Amino acid sequence: MVGGVTSGKPEPGARREAAGPGREDRLTLMVLAALVLAIVTARVAYQYHPLTYLVGDCPYYAATAVSLIEDHDLDLRNQLNGGLEVHGRQIALGRDGAWYPKHPILMPLAALPLVLAFGLPGTLVFNVLVFGALALVLQRLARPVAPAWAAGTASLLLVLGTFLRRYDYNFSPDLFATLVLTSAWLALQRGRDRRGGLLLGLAVTAKLTHLFLLPLGLLYALWCRGRRGFARAAVASAVPLAALALLNFGLFGSPFVTSYDRNVIVEHGTAITVSHRGLFDLGPLQGLQGELLDPVHGLLPTSPILLLALPGFVILLRRRPREAVLFLAIGEFLLLFFATYRYWALSHYGNRFLMPLVAVASPSMALAIERIGAWLRERLAKHEAPAALGNSA
Repeated sequence: MVGGVTSGKPEPGARREAAGPGREDRLTLMVLAALVLAIVTARVAYQYHPLTYLVGDCPYYAATAVSLIEDHDLDLRNQLNGGLEVHGRQIALGRDGAWYPKHPILMPLAALPLVLAFGLPGTLVFNVLVFGALALVLQRLARPVAPAWAAGTASLLLVLGTFLRRYDYNFSPDLFATLVLTSAWLALQRGRDRRGGLLLGLAVTAKLTHLFLLPLGLLYALWCRGRRGFARAAVASAVPLAALALLNFGLFGSPFVTSYDRNVIVEHGTAITVSHRGLFDLGPLQGLQGELLDPVHGLLPTSPILLLALPGFVILLRRRPREAVLFLAIGEFLLLFFATYRYWALSHYGNRFLMPLVAVASPSMALAIERIGAWLRERLAKHEAPAALGNSA
């Protein structure tokens, strides 16, 4: 590939990816999965006390899973004690007065088998598995540009060396949504446009703000594989989006009214519905400063290892300009978009809204690690050469 244009002869790396993971890749994935799951399981077991991992919005995701199992519906009135004064901001008021989940239901649906098997602790088991799966996807995302060992090391550093590590003991919707979204980028990177489009649509159902990232994925398919690639991805993405529109229509009376438009506050004894659309009113410079420098939530204090990806991005831009532009666009959009969100810092540590930004740093991180490894080998070879000459003399 020269200047982003692929020659008629496929690259060796491209042939390997088309054929599937080789022996080295499979071994790397096995070691990475075993290592991440062992570390995370040990951390979770050490911290475990019943239900203490359900913090922030997590109890409402768990309540949705319980409602689906026990009541076979999405009305949370049987699961939540207290009135609208207590739960109004965390539920969506249906047109029939039901308390529907404010939050997306894809994660509770995906966790149902484990909740059925283990009860509420199944949500924690689910989160651990999501954490491990994300590590594997990040390794695969970096693999086309770097050796298996460098891609695996980059993945390990990103999931355990950034603020992501603090979401292992959780039932994290952001971790799950990042897994779905990153799986979409992986599919599109490999030219699997239908799968990538379907996963992009599912990513929107996992986190509504991913709707704004969907066009980036479709444009990437268009750039790489022309109108056919764009059409395949677009049609596939429309399937989960249509399902979401039908759900909105059934619960709220319109395909364009979302659960985030039907939150409730109680003023002087009267319930009033409010929308999240009006919460993106923070000054972007103020928000951006916090996103980068806040001691508890800023990227630099909580994830300084990300700085290693910067020199790697320069290499990625030369080798794979299309992917570099895509990942840069994702990161920049997330930073600027959530800088305007009034409650961007509503995370127990780090900035959960920026998890996809951490994920797309994987290829750049792997390239930087590969370059560091080559430099160390070169230094070691220079150090050993005089010693070898001395011994031979």
